[in-house]
Amino acid sequence: MASPHSLHAGRLTATARFAVIAGKLVKYGFGSLLAQLGLSRFPWSCRRACTVSRDLTPAARLRRVIEELGPATVKIGQLLSMRPDLIPLELCDELKGLQEDVRRERLEDVRRVVEETYGTALENLFTEFESEPVAAASLSQVHRARRKDSGALVAVKVRRPGIRKILAADLEIMAFLAGLANERVVALRSARLPDVVAEVRKSLLREIDFTNEARSMLFFNQIFADEPRIFAPKVHQDLARESVLVMDFVQGRRLDMFQGAPESRRDLALLGLNAAVRQMLEYGFFHADPHLGNLRVVDEDKICFFDFGMCGRLTPGMRAALVDYIVALAKNDAGKVAQVAMEMAVSVPPLMDVQRFQTDIMFIMEGMRVPLDEVNLGRFLLDLTNICREYEIFLRSDYILMARALLSIEAAGRVIDPDFDSMDALRPVAARFAVRRLIPGLSDKSTLGDLEQRLDELVNLPKRLTKLLDTAVAGKLAVELHQSDFGQLPDQLRMIGNRLGGALITAALIIGSSLVYISDVGPHWNGVPALGVAGFSVSGLLGLWLAWKMFRGT
Repeated sequence: MASPHSLHAGRLTATARFAVIAGKLVKYGFGSLLAQLGLSRFPWSCRRACTVSRDLTPAARLRRVIEELGPATVKIGQLLSMRPDLIPLELCDELKGLQEDVRRERLEDVRRVVEETYGTALENLFTEFESEPVAAASLSQVHRARRKDSGALVAVKVRRPGIRKILAADLEIMAFLAGLANERVVALRSARLPDVVAEVRKSLLREIDFTNEARSMLFFNQIFADEPRIFAPKVHQDLARESVLVMDFVQGRRLDMFQGAPESRRDLALLGLNAAVRQMLEYGFFHADPHLGNLRVVDEDKICFFDFGMCGRLTPGMRAALVDYIVALAKNDAGKVAQVAMEMAVSVPPLMDVQRFQTDIMFIMEGMRVPLDEVNLGRFLLDLTNICREYEIFLRSDYILMARALLSIEAAGRVIDPDFDSMDALRPVAARFAVRRLIPGLSDKSTLGDLEQRLDELVNLPKRLTKLLDTAVAGKLAVELHQSDFGQLPDQLRMIGNRLGGALITAALIIGSSLVYISDVGPHWNGVPALGVAGFSVSGLLGLWLAWKMFRGT
């Protein structure tokens, strides 16, 4: 995009798509929002009443809009449903119910993508290639096939034809609308919509490139090389491309379809949780979406992880913070939880009421100490995220993915074993890391780390003050000011210019018509100069129109 105020005129896809999106927004009662953004002059009625969704909440209506806009937009909605740091929790919960009515791509179109990717005929690669996909999603679909060179049974994941262009158009439109909303709707500024779009764009561009997924699967299998009960399908590296991914075809059962003995079910639930914690705490890499559809039980005692399009990364500091969370929960230390949350944040308001923040954290911690049902660490982390939003504390994106992943793996564990207690399973992990912190060389965080950090800040304080004073004395101290409402200024200036221009034209017409009328210049109509009468008529209509616009305030 050239600017946040305009769509690229040359991009016909984005322009046509924008008309479709605007029509859906109007259909579900968001026409007034388009009017607030200054888009009411486009050829759709932004004031037309919504008749198809009067009884639905705004979040439910937005979900309907997303579903009707097709697979690409549904993918964006699904991605946002995992990010309560970006959108309100109520909207997150609503978007989790998005229904994909995904059409299957024709075999001819799939064949074309594969052949263009590898530069050879499909038959030169596979002796068998099933026409019906075994799975279909917003961005891709998967076909079972057999390699010609090795005879291996494989799953071929093929990106949908044209999906990149549609996603690019949708993301451009989102950025355009987010820029307008951020500048013109004061109530939405705290949502930081341009940052939301930027985060979504980054995640989607990573996910749509299947070479990223291939690398994640290879690394996952390296992590669990010593644990054969946890694995991902083997990637066929020689056929890994941006738009096609080939991997071993793995037969397995969904966790909710597994009917093993109670002992086996408990063991599998614990195995899955330990796998998630090991990824996060030891390697700082984790599968970010381990829901039931992405997990399979294989050979009664193994778990296979599928779909590595979305993975998270944790820095050593974030890994240490996760341990701090678990330890603080065990000790019921709300102050420590608040401190860790602020340390992990991208930004914290300078005048925030820390005491009130801690009391709100104590409130949700009471739900962990005295639960009415099962204790849920993932839910606690998401509730903490919601509180941070209220205080305008913006947490890092991978922290949110970590919370979502823990919530999903806990939910999967309870599906396979209803009595599974995740916090009980995590306490030995916290104890193990607490002991490791006492051993030099093994600790993820120095026991004196906080003290060392504070001493370093104290030692460097005089240097920072001296630098600040030198900058001020040199006259180079800069102050950044932000103009609030600048986004509406160009439209207001344009409106003033139009009114002044219209007034001058009206005045010129009146004066010119008066001169023509007085001079009695022909032609005549009913004995009076026709040009003078016409000029008076046009100037009168123009004057009435200007007065009407002024009284309407538009």
